[in-house]
Amino acid sequence: MHNFDILGLEAFVAIADLGSFTRAAEYLHISQTALSRRLSKLEAAVGGMLIARSTRSLQLTQPGTLFLPRARRLVRELSAAMQELKDSTMHGYGQVVFGCLPTITANLLSPVIAEYGRAFPRNRLQILDRSATEIREAVQRGDAEFGISVLPKDTDGLIRHPLFADPMVLACPVQHAFARRKTVSWSELSNQSLIGIGALSGLRVQIEMVAKQHAFDIRHAYEVQHLATAVGLAAGGAGIAVLPRGACSGLGASGLKLIPLVKPRVERIIEVFVREGHTLSPAAKPLFQLLKQRLAVPAA
Repeated sequence: MHNFDILGLEAFVAIADLGSFTRAAEYLHISQTALSRRLSKLEAAVGGMLIARSTRSLQLTQPGTLFLPRARRLVRELSAAMQELKDSTMHGYGQVVFGCLPTITANLLSPVIAEYGRAFPRNRLQILDRSATEIREAVQRGDAEFGISVLPKDTDGLIRHPLFADPMVLACPVQHAFARRKTVSWSELSNQSLIGIGALSGLRVQIEMVAKQHAFDIRHAYEVQHLATAVGLAAGGAGIAVLPRGACSGLGASGLKLIPLVKPRVERIIEVFVREGHTLSPAAKPLFQLLKQRLAVPAA
């Protein structure tokens, strides 16, 4: 594959469009000698003449005539790409891809995104609203610039910034016996019909770890993949569910009571994180900083 000189392409297009070496050199702000040298280098790369020169006129050869439309497109696309790169480097324009738990996206992210959009109206955001495991893997692979999620304690290769703690609560229908309680202990869930979230979700893993550490017998009568489904089933009286309080606040489940779980009090830590060694793009950096400013809760 030949390594074409973009300066030669630019020279060829300018000469062909302006019909003159003199005008093309003036347009490109170079000498005619430099212009001729650029064209000759391009012709040497393609193995033949593109422009036939004479003392009185110039004319495109047949290969030059066939090549000109593509050369114009290449120069135009490269010019546009270079402008986009310049905008990104100097002004922070561009696209940002990041991962975020769906419940955080729905409940907390809208004001931050709106603020970012006002500051950078030309930027485009792509949110990977996926499970905690999928978000972590996307950041580790480089498919996402950063993630907002729950991380296992032993996760390596990531730089983490805790944002806030989200306590676990019991979500039950208002007619349930627990609905009149101020608190419910984990041990009281052993004989209940629990609605579980997907076996590989970070929430499910955390619940099972608590049950194992404290020797609680917790069984799930139903299993769903999304928190919204669990909330809907609980509100409809199908069972009860252990959920993060923050995840419930934006799901609009009427007829549902949220009871603090105690003995022990359990919470999930929401963090924003990047891959070690990764430098955030000019478009992503201000969003990352804004998320830390707006979502982080100062330690007591």
